[in-house]
Amino acid sequence: MKMAPKRKPSDGVEESPDKFAKPLNDTTESSSEFAKPVYLVAAREDDPAAYSVLNVDATAVAGGDERPHIHTVAELPRAEPGMSFVAAHSKHGSWIVGVGGGLRAGTIIFDPRTLKTFQGPRLGYPKHKPVLISHGGEVYAISGYPRVVRPIDYEPWFESLSFNKGVPSKECGLWVSWSQLPPPPFFPCFLDPYEFRNPPEISVSSYAVVGSYILLSPQPELVVGTYAFHMVNKTWEKIHDKNLTFVGQAMPLGGSLFAACPIANNSITASASASVFHMSIKVPSSTTVAAVGTPSLSIQEFKVVASEDKISRPLFCSLGKDSFCFIRLGSSCRRKSRKALQRLRVSLTELSIENTETIMTHCQSQDAKANKDLLVAVQVKEQSHTCKSDGLFGMSVVAAFSM
Repeated sequence: MKMAPKRKPSDGVEESPDKFAKPLNDTTESSSEFAKPVYLVAAREDDPAAYSVLNVDATAVAGGDERPHIHTVAELPRAEPGMSFVAAHSKHGSWIVGVGGGLRAGTIIFDPRTLKTFQGPRLGYPKHKPVLISHGGEVYAISGYPRVVRPIDYEPWFESLSFNKGVPSKECGLWVSWSQLPPPPFFPCFLDPYEFRNPPEISVSSYAVVGSYILLSPQPELVVGTYAFHMVNKTWEKIHDKNLTFVGQAMPLGGSLFAACPIANNSITASASASVFHMSIKVPSSTTVAAVGTPSLSIQEFKVVASEDKISRPLFCSLGKDSFCFIRLGSSCRRKSRKALQRLRVSLTELSIENTETIMTHCQSQDAKANKDLLVAVQVKEQSHTCKSDGLFGMSVVAAFSM
């Protein structure tokens, strides 16, 4: 494993997300000022390679009383089954990016402003449903199920693509290849002959971006701890002895607060609720320039009682500072035949945190470390919407973004 370079004494005791470049989808706006539309990516049930970009009315989601209407914005050509999607941002614009799939492992880039779709570069090696992370004008793709044999999810397991110079597509006059990065240390990097014949089953279960770090943990039953990738130094370090206590991505709510589906008590599966997590990475101060402090993760969970037993799977979307929504999916038959297409039904529940200052004060107090059982309850304002989806049949939503 590549070792981290020496840190300067001025690096401080605790890294704050405010020290780093803020993406264009920064969640520092108030919920009342938020008026960005919510985009959904849906796959056709009868053709998994056919994806559509859907739009949800912004005013209705942002605290309005109207029932939101979902309509199709565009079809995504040259897509493949098994793609993952993420919203990418740079000073040149914002895009919905699809990555991975089958053996071609392509990249498609959709601009919601111009409604144009571009073909991006292929991955260094095909990845099926990769974990995608967007930060600082870069899209990071990590194999969700790393393998040691071909043809899918073989090395390189970790790659990045830059949008800092514009859309990385020949169609835009710019061709930027995916760059290979060092894999997470818990991936099957170094196996002896016996282990190679019987490789371990590893999957990425939990991830988040905290400051300049990407945090990863494998499936809950594989307890190896939490690892962090420094996006500037390009190095991995172990920052916690335990795995992350949520499933899927932790969505940023501004500052050091995140929303995610926690792991159920005495279980290895996600619970049917949401929690707010406070996460920060601390680097111990060193007495000498040569000394290098090992970063450590501080994480606290605050349950959102209003969401209990309401979330069937973790599909979250940030809606500005201290506000997010979780999305529930359902379906209804168009007609009473076995070949009936199912009508797309989407319910959005917006949760706005009302006691953020109390939560932050609790996390920063010295007593919080000694009294972890005395956690503050998250107080939220809840508003639910059942969306209109006339004419949308036979679709399954796979991703959601606010842009």
